[in-house]
Parts: sequence; C-alpha cells; structure tokens
Amino acid sequence: MRIGIDLDDTICNTTKIVQDRVKKYADEEGLNDLDIMNDEVLKQNFFNIYIDDIYSNVEPKNEALKVLRRLKNRGNEIYIITARCKRTTAPIETVISLTSDWLKKYEIEVDGIITSAYGDSKADVCKRYKIDFMIDDDPYNLKRISAVGTKCILYDDMDRFEANKNILTNWKDVENYIERNR
Repeated sequence: MRIGIDLDDTICNTTKIVQDRVKKYADEEGLNDLDIMNDEVLKQNFFNIYIDDIYSNVEPKNEALKVLRRLKNRGNEIYIITARCKRTTAPIETVISLTSDWLKKYEIEVDGIITSAYGDSKADVCKRYKIDFMIDDDPYNLKRISAVGTKCILYDDMDRFEANKNILTNWKDVENYIERNR
C-alpha cells in the first residue's frame, strides 16, 4: 500500500517552533509578532534567516515516528507530500535536503519526498503516485484529495478545527484506521 503523509503539523510540531522563532525574531528586531506573519517582506526575511533552524530542529509528534516505522516495516511505501517550498523562498534542493536530513536523524525511511504540494497540486500528486491513503492536517487538502479518489485521513492533535468525528487526534488511531481499511 502507498501512504502519503504531510509533514508540518502532521508528523512534526512545526507551528510551535515557528511561533518560538517568530517571537525570538520579533524581540531581536523590535517588532510585533503579528507584524512578521502579516507582512510578506518581513515574513520572507524571517524565513530566510530561520528556515534551516526550523526544519532541522522541529520536534516530532508523539508516537508519529513509531507508527511510521511500523507502517514501513509492514511493507508499505511511504511518501512525504508537503507544501514546503510553497511558502518560503528557500530553494527546493535546500528544503529537500533539510527534510531528508531530519527524516534520517529520526531514522524514518521514506520512498519519496514531494514538495510544493498544496490543495489541487497535492491531490494531483496523490493521483500521480497512486497513493492509497493520505494523512494531512488541513481540511482544504482533505476535500481536494478525496475528490481524486484517494482516501484521506484528517489528523489534528491541536484542536484547531471544530469538533469533527472524522478527525483523528493521535498516531495510534491513524495506524489502526489504516490497518482496518486496507
């Protein structure tokens, strides 16, 4: 089976580290945190300075790594399908290298890393790679991916979305769901 998995805020706690680094940057520059993320020039300056740090030091989600290893050990193909590169000015080679290094650091073996995928382009990737299940934290992606016939699991452990019985909130439940619906 082919499993596609989003990276940021699905496998790892990206929002948390970005918020920490935005606060640090704002303090250093005498800015307001909100100004950075609401101004395209400030946001790009921030990411130019911190993207390596963020992608190298982001912490994995609880149980995510264990579940990914078990899924891979059961013979599944694992593809990271991420919007990384879509929102930053970092070269795609840099993003792929940082992502690959992070996965190696945590001993996660994958069959491919696909960047710059969001919404319709993420759905197209799922279709092109014949992904059986996609795990993502964004309801917009869920809608687009499901429309091309790929089963999509909405994962959210941060209570960002209104209560929805179709959201899985921990990685063990994701693993059980995939096993039951092979």
